[in-house]
Amino acid sequence: MRLTGKVALITNASQYMGPALTEEFAREGASLAVHDTGAGGAAAAVRIAEAHGRMVAPFGGDLTLPEACDALVEAVVARFGRLDVLVNNSVHPPTGSPTEAVTDEAWRAMMAHLLDEPFFMLRAALRVMRPAKQGKIINMTSATGISGRPRYAAYAAARAAVNNLTRSVGLEVARDGVQVNAIAQNFVENPTYYPPALVGDAEKLARILRNVPAGRLARSEESARLAVYLASEDADFFVGQVIPFAGGSVT
Repeated sequence: MRLTGKVALITNASQYMGPALTEEFAREGASLAVHDTGAGGAAAAVRIAEAHGRMVAPFGGDLTLPEACDALVEAVVARFGRLDVLVNNSVHPPTGSPTEAVTDEAWRAMMAHLLDEPFFMLRAALRVMRPAKQGKIINMTSATGISGRPRYAAYAAARAAVNNLTRSVGLEVARDGVQVNAIAQNFVENPTYYPPALVGDAEKLARILRNVPAGRLARSEESARLAVYLASEDADFFVGQVIPFAGGSVT
């Protein structure tokens, strides 16, 4: 198992890639700190980890607030004695509209959840990882942040910002034994962006697949297994990489 002896923190564990990440990290032997906005929201993730016999603890907090991110990392270290891996599983629904119709509130909410949150968490984790001279940070972002998408300017901008945050911080901390990388995904089954109701609608799915050279959606565990690899010692030479995982729609 690739992650035996490692402590991994997964944010927003009930949303986006959270369930699949929890499953695959637990399968690979990690002890898990699972976060959701309210600690009770991480109950399903706790059950997943416990089913694999892993040590697991739930945490809550509004990660758009920097002090909550600092407190979360401190609480994880207090509970487990260390933090080896942070997975920034940041999520916010993308709302499509003409750019001139994007409200101030919509813009700020998108940036708060998709840019502020992963930055605050990354910063808090580095305060632990850099002195320890080891650590892995994986940002779950979007291929839309690479390619852009009409009518989704705010979402694309936030994801693109985290992609470049990944590149910049990855280069900064590599000599300190910390690897920061990102998975820029799209067309991956998950409960937030590609839920069962959408995937099970044959007509909608057919329209989606016209844009996917691979001709299918990825299963959530496929992306989560890539995250496991990046969290493992097998990926120590990956530095500041933004890896497209989008069935060929972005290369």
